[in-house]
Amino acid sequence: MACELHIIVNDPGSLLGIEQAVELVERLETRWSRFLPDSDITRINDGAGAPAMVAPETITLIQTMQTAWNLTQGRYDPTTLPILVANGYEASRVNPASTTSLRPGATHSGALDQILVDPIRSTVTIPPGTALDAGGIGKGLAADMVVDLLLTTGAAGALVSIGGDLTVGGSAPEAEGWRVDIERGGPDGTTLCQTMIDSGGVATSSTRSRRWDHGGRERHHVIDPATGAQSDTDLAAVTVFARSGWRAEAFATAAILAGSRSVIDFLDSHELSGIAVTDHGEAMVTGDLADLLLNTGAAS
Repeated sequence: MACELHIIVNDPGSLLGIEQAVELVERLETRWSRFLPDSDITRINDGAGAPAMVAPETITLIQTMQTAWNLTQGRYDPTTLPILVANGYEASRVNPASTTSLRPGATHSGALDQILVDPIRSTVTIPPGTALDAGGIGKGLAADMVVDLLLTTGAAGALVSIGGDLTVGGSAPEAEGWRVDIERGGPDGTTLCQTMIDSGGVATSSTRSRRWDHGGRERHHVIDPATGAQSDTDLAAVTVFARSGWRAEAFATAAILAGSRSVIDFLDSHELSGIAVTDHGEAMVTGDLADLLLNTGAAS
């Protein structure tokens, strides 16, 4: 993840819970980052075809990946990592010295249904040639876990944002709920609007926030599993509201692939709320959020 962390706690109960929350985020980073040579994800990828022993949190991560893959009909696909690396995204943007190491022959497999997870032995086995990436779900799931921890350790309510994707739970400091900013999706982090939520997760997927040049072409990190190539979507960003952080993140990743003509229908079909912004800056919303942009004066 290696992302900016924000924690807001309503009536924390004790500082111990906050310390444990920070430690949990750091622990998940060491286990889930594809840029670290001794992370669980790297060991799973390096040992493709054989069981890899991992931490319980990583068992949860892989099972959640499989669930999200099924729910999105494969539009969220963590096995696109070899395509990202081939497109030049092998080094961490935070620490360029940290790079992704893939075994020879690793390719996009889309074989989430062939991953074997053994919670009893705490092992994960992926098919030969497959490689996993926690991007597209890891931040949301980590935020879910941290909020659960804070509530368990006595907080009345908590908001946890990891790299801009967030989860809230429990009672908010304001009667209207938790106040959250919705980004336009550009590299400058410009806010599109602000809203209040009671619970659940909010996540944004953007083709504008992370770009680089490779092979004489401008690249971004949104891969279309259906084509095995960089997505040609005309959407700059999609923000999704869901009942958990990982659902919001996975469905934001899936929804941006739909393009401006289908994104709202896609969100409606999954009974999700969301906001989409096109490359030209036009904003579209699901019906339940119709008043949101009107109240901010944004284009709709």
